[in-house]
Amino acid sequence: MNKIRILVVEDEIVVSEDLQQRLVALGFDVAGSADSAAEAIQVATSTQPDVALMDIMLHGRPEGIDAAEHLRAELDIPVIFLTAHSDPATLQRAKLSDPAGYIVKPFDDKQLRVAIELAPLRHDMERKARRVANWLTATLTSIGDAVVATNARAEILLLNPAAEKLTGWTQDEAIGEPCCDVVRLINDETRQPLEDPATRALRLGLVVRLDPGTLLVTRTGEERYVDDSASPITDETGKVLGAVVVLVDAGEEARGRSREHALNRQVAQLLAERERQDLRGADLEIFVAAVSHDLRGPLRAIAGFSELLADKHRDRLDPSGQRFLDQVRASAVQMGCMVEDYLSFMKSKREQPLHLTSVDLERLARASFNELAFMPSQTPARFVCEALPQALGDVAMLRQLLLNLIGNALKYSAKRDFPMVEVGAVPGEDFHTFFVRDNGAGLDLARATKLFEPFQRFHSASDFPGTGVGLAIVKRIVERHGGRVWVESQVGAGATFFFTLPANPGSPTLPA
Repeated sequence: MNKIRILVVEDEIVVSEDLQQRLVALGFDVAGSADSAAEAIQVATSTQPDVALMDIMLHGRPEGIDAAEHLRAELDIPVIFLTAHSDPATLQRAKLSDPAGYIVKPFDDKQLRVAIELAPLRHDMERKARRVANWLTATLTSIGDAVVATNARAEILLLNPAAEKLTGWTQDEAIGEPCCDVVRLINDETRQPLEDPATRALRLGLVVRLDPGTLLVTRTGEERYVDDSASPITDETGKVLGAVVVLVDAGEEARGRSREHALNRQVAQLLAERERQDLRGADLEIFVAAVSHDLRGPLRAIAGFSELLADKHRDRLDPSGQRFLDQVRASAVQMGCMVEDYLSFMKSKREQPLHLTSVDLERLARASFNELAFMPSQTPARFVCEALPQALGDVAMLRQLLLNLIGNALKYSAKRDFPMVEVGAVPGEDFHTFFVRDNGAGLDLARATKLFEPFQRFHSASDFPGTGVGLAIVKRIVERHGGRVWVESQVGAGATFFFTLPANPGSPTLPA
């Protein structure tokens, strides 16, 4: 082990020499000696001893105290005071310099050895304690929450800057005051005072929290919503030393709770309104279903009997009667189509869950065209279908979408000499863009602003039969898949309907 190096500060030469000899005999190194405070500081600065033995009285004055304060504060060297006797005021001042020990003259070797060997150890422990204390002080000072520490009697020992700002008390004003005076709490509804958290934690021996709606009354009388926790502080034996309280300004949280309550009320009102709308919607569906059921029978009868009349008795009717009969039959068929379209639209409006899967749009498009293409007395349409990327969607809904769009394309191109229907796509990262194009009658987009709304028609029923429901269903299906639909067209130059669908399961979340 390295020998402890010692600086001897003594103004009596005989005592100094005797002390140095004793130190060497005890196995210590003498780093130097001095007989005044100024010389002690100079020698200590140059030699950096482990310990200084310092006489309090140097040349009749307590210069040793001044030198000890400098060695400890500036050079971090522990000092052991040497003293024979001194007045109480001098001894009190010596204590304030926090010496590593005292040796009373005349001293013996055993006392000298114990004091010197303990001094570096004690000084190292104090250094570590100061480092921890400085770290804790810096932490408590910089932390954003208010921290209050008390002793075991719930008297204030510490307020960090955040606590000073929150309570309106400075640390100097608060130290020694009861916590209940500094941390004054009341209930916001009853206005009754509440037990301060430090006292409560000490009484229960547990970590405690405040109830919502607790107000802190500051020193100036201002009231602030707070949230907090308090915990007793114990040593390694379980003895309670005090309590620590952490306070948080909960004003924003309280306002947030108020907004939350208001939103909850609004949501409850909206849910009630939705329930009423759902009931009305259910009643409407029942009504529509009942009407359509009641209409189907008479319509089938009209269509059936008019067909029988035409087959068996058409020749007995004059041209005017035959025209009237054909009109009856056509109207019955059209009304049947209208009933089915109305039911399809009502079905599309119901918020049924999507059954998502990877859909082969090319196969679905070809199957839809084959299902619709054969029409007697109509020129067969040419069908062009590119290789289409697969999309994420509900198979049944996408089949309905393609049937409506391809059916429209066939209907509006039927009067062309060479009708054509084309289906294609532009792949995308999240959404693919698909299109259905025809070379039919087209339409004036300036007049077709409500094209995708139900029961809107832009051609006469005599030219192109229909109910104006199909495109509304298409729009609803596309939007259920998180996509959008639009059209490009010119009168006499056909129309192209575009729609987007999710490309893969990683696409943005779809509406329910």
